[in-house]
Amino acid sequence: MMTPSAYDVARQTFVILLPEILLLLTGTVMMTAGAFVRLRREAWYGLAAVALGVALMVLLALGTVPTDPYASVVLGDVFSYYSRLLLAFTGLIVLALAHDLVDDARAAEFFGALLFLNAGSMIVAASNDLVILFVGLELVSMPTYLLLYLPRRTTTTQEAVTKYFFLSIFSSGLLLFGLAYLYGVAGVSNLKALAYLCGHASNVPESQLALVALVFVVAGLGFRVAAVPFHFYAPDVYQGSPPVIAALLSWVPKAIGFLALLRTVTAVVSAVDGASLLVHRAVVLAWIISVVTMTLGNTVALAQDNLKRLLAYSSIAHAGYLMIGVAVAFRNLPDSRFFFGAEGVLFYLTAYAFMTLGAFGVIILLSTPKRPVETVEDLAGLGRNHPVVALAMAVCLLSLTGFPLLAGFWGKFELFASALALSSGADGNLYWSLALIAVLNSAVGAYYYLRIVVTMYLRPPAADSAVSRFSWPTSMAVTVCVLMTVGIGLYPLPVARATRLAAESAVERPDPIGRPGPIAAVPDAARR
Repeated sequence: MMTPSAYDVARQTFVILLPEILLLLTGTVMMTAGAFVRLRREAWYGLAAVALGVALMVLLALGTVPTDPYASVVLGDVFSYYSRLLLAFTGLIVLALAHDLVDDARAAEFFGALLFLNAGSMIVAASNDLVILFVGLELVSMPTYLLLYLPRRTTTTQEAVTKYFFLSIFSSGLLLFGLAYLYGVAGVSNLKALAYLCGHASNVPESQLALVALVFVVAGLGFRVAAVPFHFYAPDVYQGSPPVIAALLSWVPKAIGFLALLRTVTAVVSAVDGASLLVHRAVVLAWIISVVTMTLGNTVALAQDNLKRLLAYSSIAHAGYLMIGVAVAFRNLPDSRFFFGAEGVLFYLTAYAFMTLGAFGVIILLSTPKRPVETVEDLAGLGRNHPVVALAMAVCLLSLTGFPLLAGFWGKFELFASALALSSGADGNLYWSLALIAVLNSAVGAYYYLRIVVTMYLRPPAADSAVSRFSWPTSMAVTVCVLMTVGIGLYPLPVARATRLAAESAVERPDPIGRPGPIAAVPDAARR
């Protein structure tokens, strides 16, 4: 196979990143023009919505883009295509939820930062190089600081953004340290080449560098997905932020964190011989994080009355469920019958996006400046006063519970089944016990979700019951989330097929010369 020229690689990179380039250019123009031009909030919101819509259409038009995986820094494979579609589509939902969050003076910076954040998350999904991956992650982190601070500059908001800022910097340091060791494993920054080398070199799999890289990369990304022990910022930051920002934090960092895990350590470790000590230690690490995270998140959520803190601990618990897929992905091989690890993560991320954004959307819809919806009791009697809104909230909460025929049920089914599928092989005891603990945690989690449903339908409304403001962008966003939650639950096959193909492309390692060969066959372009 001929190594592509630098021109071909640059052209492929430009084509693949065309949607992200469009978002970055629009965001730059908005944030620059905002200092000189005074427009109404609706104008900036409309421009951001058009930019995201056009980027989504460009992505649909491009489809998958064939590239040389050992020469390109980004990939246009099915994994990249599916993940970026999901991120762009949910970006429109978040934008609709946030359409009236800021005043006219700060609207340009706010909506521009949202575009930067969406572009960064999509770059993470497409990345095939350690440097590009880190750039994408930081392109998400830095706009998040602005989004936390711009809507309202209160003492509570300042505390939230300060906590998030310092812990984010710390996690970035851990991640960068881990990526440096990951580069040192084989001397390449290209992720596909790194996985290929680990699968064909006898001395790489047992390298202590790989173990150090695994620990620090998982630690660095653990902050973004709010996994224990990097979870403690989440409840305070969620509670101190506006509901829209809490919704964004519950979805975007979690999505890019798990997409980055699938692109980096899971793809590399799964390439190693299954009998390797490195694979066993990776599975044990993921098992511990998964069990502790889901258990802590669900048990502490039982005692919460504040809705945003409750959903923060719920988000922590769901990070534990998603770590099941990571544990399974460490043992998935390209020629295996099972791709359930990455497939389960992608399917559950899809379901989680709509059900959690829908739940936060209902809180946004009901909140007014004079009476924000903050506690579970604030939803009392909602089923009587606003039956349609209560139904939307109930659907999202039941899906988060894992109720049958809703998207969350199939997401959990994919993850739990992936663990059981490996229960008869190596580390089988770890996998079946992980599935059992996850089922028990789901039962615990059902209590606090159903408590909210019971409050909405069986408790009498308060005298100053919440009055919905029914802004049409927020109403449309909630409607889309509910319809997707129900639609995926009733007909999960299209999403299951798409996530299956995406999972296969995530671990695919084509031979550089078209037949089994030595490590030296990897093109020089991959050795950076």
